[in-house]
Amino acid sequence: MKRILPLIVVAILALGLSACNQEQSMKIGVVDEAAAFKENKLATEAMAHLQEMGKPLQQKAEAAYKAMQANQTEETVAAYKLAMGELQNTMNAEQQRIVAMVDAKFNEILENYRKEKGLALILSKQAVIASSETVDITKDIEAAMNNVTMDFSMPEAPKAETPEAEAPAAPAEDAAKAAPAEKKDAE
Repeated sequence: MKRILPLIVVAILALGLSACNQEQSMKIGVVDEAAAFKENKLATEAMAHLQEMGKPLQQKAEAAYKAMQANQTEETVAAYKLAMGELQNTMNAEQQRIVAMVDAKFNEILENYRKEKGLALILSKQAVIASSETVDITKDIEAAMNNVTMDFSMPEAPKAETPEAEAPAAPAEDAAKAAPAEKKDAE
């Protein structure tokens, strides 16, 4: 029993030291998401797209507002409300679409960076109480985001086959099927 106890203690110490060595070799990165997400070429292009898309809608809303100010009637008030509703709904939907696209690319870049650098974790700087500057990867992520080009234009909706295109084909098929029956009747 006296020989087994020291062997168990040595084994436990060896396992403990092994675990400590593994923790020290774990690589972690910390990224300031807010800075990396907004301070890059892709985010600037996204904002420019939103501003460009909103210009005609803003002009329409401003014209409706001026018309309402010049002659406030039920019609001009309704036109203004309609223009403002269109502006807000369209821009909110587009902003959500663009943010989702940029966010997906941001997450893809983070995951690729993590794999490439052999990091076990990438943590948000906002969630970390304290860290060394050596684990801050924000500048690297910003640089990667600067190299991304995205097409922010709206995807075209798939063109569905119109019922009118199918309708003429059906009577012709019916006529072809009816022709042999007519021949039999005639005989």
